[in-house]
Amino acid sequence: MDNENRKKREWVKTAAIVFLSVMLVLTFFSNTIMNYSLPEAATQMVRSGTITSKIRGTGVVESGELYNVEVTESRKVASVAVKEGQQVAQGDVILYLEDQESEELQAAIEMLESLQAEYDRELLSGTVDLSTAERVEKGKVISVEEYQKQLAAAQEAYAAASKKAEETGAWVKAIEDQISMSSQVAVDISAEEKAFNEAQLAYNNIALEVENRELTLHRAQEAVDAALARQEAAQNAYDGVVSGGDADTVTAARQRLEEANKKVAQALTSRDAAQQSVNEGQAALDVRKKAMNAAQVVLNTARTNAENAQVESNAIVENLNKQLATARYNHSVAETAVQEKREALDELIAKIGLEMNLTQKIEAIRKQEDVVAKLREKSIGATVTAAVNGTVTSINVIPGQSTMPGTPVAVIQPAGKGFTLSFSVTNEQAKRVSVGDPAELVNSWWYSDLTAKVISIRPDPSNPSKQKQLTFELTGDLMAGQSLNLSVGAKSANYDLIVPNSAIREDNNGKFVLIVEQKSSPLGNRYQATRVDVEVLATDDTQSAVRGALEGWENVITTSTKPIEAGQLIRLPD
Repeated sequence: MDNENRKKREWVKTAAIVFLSVMLVLTFFSNTIMNYSLPEAATQMVRSGTITSKIRGTGVVESGELYNVEVTESRKVASVAVKEGQQVAQGDVILYLEDQESEELQAAIEMLESLQAEYDRELLSGTVDLSTAERVEKGKVISVEEYQKQLAAAQEAYAAASKKAEETGAWVKAIEDQISMSSQVAVDISAEEKAFNEAQLAYNNIALEVENRELTLHRAQEAVDAALARQEAAQNAYDGVVSGGDADTVTAARQRLEEANKKVAQALTSRDAAQQSVNEGQAALDVRKKAMNAAQVVLNTARTNAENAQVESNAIVENLNKQLATARYNHSVAETAVQEKREALDELIAKIGLEMNLTQKIEAIRKQEDVVAKLREKSIGATVTAAVNGTVTSINVIPGQSTMPGTPVAVIQPAGKGFTLSFSVTNEQAKRVSVGDPAELVNSWWYSDLTAKVISIRPDPSNPSKQKQLTFELTGDLMAGQSLNLSVGAKSANYDLIVPNSAIREDNNGKFVLIVEQKSSPLGNRYQATRVDVEVLATDDTQSAVRGALEGWENVITTSTKPIEAGQLIRLPD
């Protein structure tokens, strides 16, 4: 027993030593353990310096508004009257065209013949009223306003007829519902019949009971009669021996007489009780008979009322059937009117569509005739002239070559029109520029009297989510196609407090930075993130000048392994 206690004490001592050792190790390394659980933050010291917020970019000069000289038909070029770089005035000849029927003229004639043939087929189809066609050809077309009035009137008539049909249909349904309800109306006399049957049953039961009691009374009367006969016989026997018989005979006769008297008394008592029972049964039977008679009266009244109600219901149904016949007739008339108005509306719509179709076909023919006439006029002695004053920047055809519709035969730089230049910047850079800001030309000594300003800031089509396209208006001695390098934005300036852009943070309360503050503790130094609200004065691609409660020697947090909030403990890189 002592050995077991000794072993237990040694085990407790060993466990206590192990526990204290573990706590000592954890206490010693607690600072290191906690540091590894904190987010690691990279920092950079606040400094003074220069911020240059200019934005630079290179673009190609484009003409602000070039004029394309085009020929709307395919024609062969006879000669070119101008050269590239030549000044031209409005109306000057650019090209001479050969006399010929162009492909466009031939195509226009074919189109005219096709339109005429289609119109003729329409007339021969039998669906077109020739008088209508003749009226349309003479230009006597019903105006759109008149058609709109006719169509509105037809639609209104159709709507009114439809509403009338709905109303008559609803009336038919209402009468049918009334007939259904009236046919089902019947006075319920089952309760009265049940009450009468119950009263009759009770009466029959009491009557049977009274018969049984009367039978009992009859039997009791027979017993009385028999007892009286035995009494009379006993009296006679007693009278015969009372004067001359011996004492025993007289005594025996007296006892028989007395016994007979008792039997008579008992029989009379039973008869009286039976009579009383019969009387009571008869009284109860009278009560039941009155109840049965009363129930019979109530039942007869209910039957009369039910018959009267049925007669009244039949009269109502008969009247409703007459109303229903009238309502169904009116509904049939209304539905016929709806059909007629619908047909009239469809006929009017078809008539309008047909006339509009004819009008469109004739108008197409007239227009095509004008096109053919104009192309025929251009087929002889045709020239292409300048529509604006300016400089011919390019000639795109040579003699003998055919023109192509939609393809410019020459390009003119209109006189007095400016130039533009565009390049892309990041969204952050674009925030530092506004429409109207002037721009400077890098290496401006190569150019004279050149000015530039921002005229638009739009999303870059190649990367609209991350970049903006700056467009500048240029004036001066320029030519389209030149490459220029421009800078735009504020000039360089010195600032006392400059931090990396990555250190600037923002929430609902404004912009701020997180600085690192050192705090001493029994287990060593601790580092805490502290918020300082700032105002951004200027910024470039990498850094920003700020104003706030900073001395200029603080370390600001730029990046971290985990999100950091103000007041949170952090660790710095080893």
